[in-house]
Amino acid sequence: MNSQEQDKEKEVTIKVMKDGPLVIQGPITLTYANGTESRKMAFASLCRCGESNNMPFCDGYHRKAGFCSET
Repeated sequence: MNSQEQDKEKEVTIKVMKDGPLVIQGPITLTYANGTESRKMAFASLCRCGESNNMPFCDGYHRKAGFCSET
């Protein structure tokens, strides 16, 4: 079995962090609205507060912004 087949078999999980980002683990490729793909990743933390200076990725600014989730 080659590495691409192994990646397809791995499970992707998404965890909603309390008052923080969405943490995604698994073989993922992020595709932007314009169709551009970022690098393939095994792990990503995506911003939920909208205040990151590195969108769509979390940079920890939610702590200063006072972001509080509902879940």
